[in-house]
Amino acid sequence: MLADLRAAWRLRSGQAGPGRLAFLTLLIVLAGATDGVGLALLVPLLNSLGATDVSAQSGLFAFLPRTLGGLLLAFLCVVLVRALVSRMRQMVTARLSFDFAVALRVRAYAAIAHASWSYLQRQRTADFHALFSTEIERVEHATHLLLEAPARLSILAAHFVVALAIAPGFTALALAFGGALAWLMRHQLTESRRLGEVASQANVRVSREITEFLQALKLTKVYGAETQHVRAFADAARSAEGADLAATKLQTNTRFMLDCVVAVALAGFLWAAASWAGLPLADLLVLILVFQRLLPMLQGVQELGQQFVHASPAYRSVAGAIEACEAAADAPEATTREPVAFEREIRLEGVRFGYGENQAEILRGVDLSLPAGSLTVLSGVSGAGKSTILDLLGGLTAPRSGRILIDGRELTPQIAPAWRRSVGTMAQEAFLFHASIRANLAWAQPLASDEAMREALRLAGLADFTAALPHGLDTIVGDRGANLSGGERQRLALARLLLRAPRLILLDEPASALDAGNEERILETIAGLKGRATILLVTHRPATVATADRHVVLVEGRLA
Repeated sequence: MLADLRAAWRLRSGQAGPGRLAFLTLLIVLAGATDGVGLALLVPLLNSLGATDVSAQSGLFAFLPRTLGGLLLAFLCVVLVRALVSRMRQMVTARLSFDFAVALRVRAYAAIAHASWSYLQRQRTADFHALFSTEIERVEHATHLLLEAPARLSILAAHFVVALAIAPGFTALALAFGGALAWLMRHQLTESRRLGEVASQANVRVSREITEFLQALKLTKVYGAETQHVRAFADAARSAEGADLAATKLQTNTRFMLDCVVAVALAGFLWAAASWAGLPLADLLVLILVFQRLLPMLQGVQELGQQFVHASPAYRSVAGAIEACEAAADAPEATTREPVAFEREIRLEGVRFGYGENQAEILRGVDLSLPAGSLTVLSGVSGAGKSTILDLLGGLTAPRSGRILIDGRELTPQIAPAWRRSVGTMAQEAFLFHASIRANLAWAQPLASDEAMREALRLAGLADFTAALPHGLDTIVGDRGANLSGGERQRLALARLLLRAPRLILLDEPASALDAGNEERILETIAGLKGRATILLVTHRPATVATADRHVVLVEGRLA
């Protein structure tokens, strides 16, 4: 529990500043005070109605008016103030919890966005989905409960203060009984927290099943594995349902126990107050009202506590995920945001690379020079390290040893973000957004004009195709470009890359998934870009790129 609260403290943000918290504290105090004053006013109000033979107020109520109308007016004012304070408190609490959740989502989003690629590629996308879809929502719920708890306790304390003023001995006994009952019920809180941890794990499992199913929809249809996926998802969903159902069962059992035990105890206290203590009728009626209201309030506080400890494990999971991403963030960018100069060559000198300290090296002393404006073809068997070289040249990862020089300047983590703005990368499978051609192009260069977009499409060999479309640049390409053919998707991705006007173009088998005709046309288009930028092309058919300046082969982590 303390670990969860420490995680909640680490997740705090500027949304809950001292001023807002102080205002909420004031409203909480006022809520308790007005509730207590309203209850206390019932004693003189009942006396004025003849509940007891008291003709004048004394002690605590000496300052109050002595007429029924005056007492009713005072009571009405207190009730209206209480209602106003309660409304304001609920709004401030809701706004604080919502603002906290939004700030937390933005922080998590930014942490993932700025984490290094070497870290991100080792994580599961589904776990990030679970972070946003369930865990942060549980944190928002827990935060709302955490902000609500002081108000509940303040109003509860006000009731006890009124009860103490009327029957101090019996109220002290009731407080002792309540403390003993809370100590006996502590195991329910421990079990609720354990079920919260189970729920977190079950939610992650459900998210993984959904994410992997959506990513493999086509493969699922091809292999006829629909039933297998549905069965796996049903198992995960039932596991999550079981955790939530167990928590609900625990809460209902606790509520039932409290109903029985507290009802019997309060009945005994009230009987003793009426039979032994001989309280005046007005005091006895107010005491009955106070204790009658205390029962659901005690239940509410107990349920609030169980709900909080059930949701509180989400604090640790969210804090752990965010802090891990923030710890793996790219190195702070150098003070200058100017593009890294690249006029002569980019060179790899003795570059060695491996993904983990205990894992074998993928690259074992690579030396490679790419003169500015050249076209170099890189080939090799799968797993030889071709994509790793592209990631290194693109500034996504850093070598374990050796260095990368751009016009003699070492590519360090500090200048890597600036360098990436001068690099264009295209993979084997082009990713397109479910948006228009214009929006997909603008993603690379938001301020690009229509003329610049059409020029990029022309260089990519897609100008005639786009011009023939009824909606032109406003044509929707579908989810991941589903409305386009494979060759059209690759050309549109190439046009998006060219719109960026990169100094270095890195192409990772951009045509290998296409048929022979489309592959040849794509490679011809790429060859036609020679001289516009420095190009490194990874392909399994190097002979088809006749205009390449040179062809290098990667064998077991070394260039041949």
